[in-house]
Amino acid sequence: MSADLPVGAIGSISSHSTLLEALSYAAATIVVAEVVNRLLQRQDKTLSRMLKRPLTLSEMTRLRMTRRLVVAAILFVGLGLALMRVPQVGTLARGMLASAGITALVVGFAARAVLANLVSGVLIAFSQPVRIGDYISVDGIVGTVEEIRLTYTYIRTPDNRRVVIPNEQFASKVIHNFTIVDPQSVATVEFPVPASVSLPHVKEMVEEEARRAAGTAARRAPQLEVAQINLDSLLLRLQVWVDDPGRAAQLSDQLRQAIAERLRREGVIGNP
Repeated sequence: MSADLPVGAIGSISSHSTLLEALSYAAATIVVAEVVNRLLQRQDKTLSRMLKRPLTLSEMTRLRMTRRLVVAAILFVGLGLALMRVPQVGTLARGMLASAGITALVVGFAARAVLANLVSGVLIAFSQPVRIGDYISVDGIVGTVEEIRLTYTYIRTPDNRRVVIPNEQFASKVIHNFTIVDPQSVATVEFPVPASVSLPHVKEMVEEEARRAAGTAARRAPQLEVAQINLDSLLLRLQVWVDDPGRAAQLSDQLRQAIAERLRREGVIGNP
């Protein structure tokens, strides 16, 4: 029967067969990528059980970046093989190769930002200036690193916003990391007292309030110093170490209120 089919019909059947084959390649690639992604996600728990301890922030960051690179490689290779099955795309590819210099220039310029973000993401994940869970400040933005993806880094701010920074920009900024070496940070409170006050008495009261505050570092004592001397007043500065740098600003507010109330009760300052 096939010998009686017109040439156009045979070509149409062949074209449809090739298109279905390409779609099958693409569908299989997506399925394989999803399966590999889920399997690698489970490896976090498997590795944790093998090591008999929770994974560190460094290990979690590297594993997530490795998983995304593997999935991206599968998609790139599989979809490339699918496109090669389509004759029209193959013809276009051969035509582009005839002007390889211009093509490389255009593609390179168009993909510069994407490739720069990708390379920067890999460098961040493996050189580890920041890790998932670190409390950082970058370019005036303060928050916790929530995700380091192939092209973007996600930061969760104290007011629960998500700030998304391209990895190329993130890698070129000055980053203040409050937790990479030592998670402890300083909460600072400044307050005025009359110049005639007894400093040892004030020091005792203020340090007592600081020790009562929750979240302060037990192994580091609070420090009180004279920041400024005026004609009729002194500006005192209290520095208290906290275990969680994310609580430093909140603790400063709490201590400011507690110290003000204590100084009023003791008659050091008057009521407003």
